[in-house]
Amino acid sequence: MRYVDELKRSASESAVAWGRTWRRRYLRENAKKLSVAACESDPVAAIDALGDLYQAECETRGKRVTSSEKTEMAETLMLACRQLALGQDPAPITRRSR
Repeated sequence: MRYVDELKRSASESAVAWGRTWRRRYLRENAKKLSVAACESDPVAAIDALGDLYQAECETRGKRVTSSEKTEMAETLMLACRQLALGQDPAPITRRSR
């Protein structure tokens, strides 16, 4: 749940930059998905499945028009889900300075 809090905090920080409303919305939506997965009867399987969704999102980059930043965020979330499913702490979300 610490990672969910970190996603929410990162979403709040994203509100400052003009044109970053999609980033804030994306982080909030995925914080909710991660919270739901953590509360499932088998949270490890649910978080692992969520990681698979993020992986698919990364792989469809060439098929859809998607910003590289959104693809990077999906990859970060995919890796975080993999680490959480293994019982490890994921890497922190870092803010990009642009």
